[in-house]
Amino acid sequence: MTIEVATTRQEWFAGRPGDWAAWRSKVTFASRAQVLELAVQIARPVPGNIVEFGVWKGASTRVIRDELLRCSRWDRAQRRKRIYACDSFEGLPTGYENIAKGTFATPVPRLHGIRIVKGFFEDSLTPALATEVGQVSLAHFDADLYSATVCALEWITPLLHAGSLLLFDEFVGEDAAEERAFLEWTERTGTETALIALFGRESSGHGGLTDRRALFQVIGDKQIQEPPPLFPKRLRRRLTSRW
Repeated sequence: MTIEVATTRQEWFAGRPGDWAAWRSKVTFASRAQVLELAVQIARPVPGNIVEFGVWKGASTRVIRDELLRCSRWDRAQRRKRIYACDSFEGLPTGYENIAKGTFATPVPRLHGIRIVKGFFEDSLTPALATEVGQVSLAHFDADLYSATVCALEWITPLLHAGSLLLFDEFVGEDAAEERAFLEWTERTGTETALIALFGRESSGHGGLTDRRALFQVIGDKQIQEPPPLFPKRLRRRLTSRW
């Protein structure tokens, strides 16, 4: 592989300084909502609950809840899944990139049908909560900080199993804190994962470099069953026959 090809590939995967300023309004990135909806759909055949680390005002949590509800109308297995939303709601405990300590502080949002877990992760992610959650089908990491991501990954490790999905909101960016935490966790625990998708996204607002969302799946000994179609075949045929 030539140096030029390697450099180009690296830019595709991780972006390059200033690309966001050049690409703004010229590239159609998948929205956070679209990525979350896709992750919920891919997680359909995977048993377990859904856990979100980093909630803020609850926008992403609502997307997850609404997509899970839509899936559950046709796939009864989804009705057993519960959503856990973990956040201190007191803002960042330390500064991050150009963001000051305390940023993102907000009143606890009203999230109907969601189990809210309030507190900094080192205090709120307890063994008792792990017992309550049990297996995890999908985990969404949006805590920004390296230390918070490390804490969340360590806590969730015993709850992961074959097929569990890990979605990182800012895996690569100006500060690749989530990537560093994930790579160190992978080496430390020996957890085998596969990169399912890497999504380009706008800058998080703290530099000129585009960011990346990353979706990984845990590889285990058991095979994962392919989920049934989201809509029953008869209904899909009926709808398409009208076009």
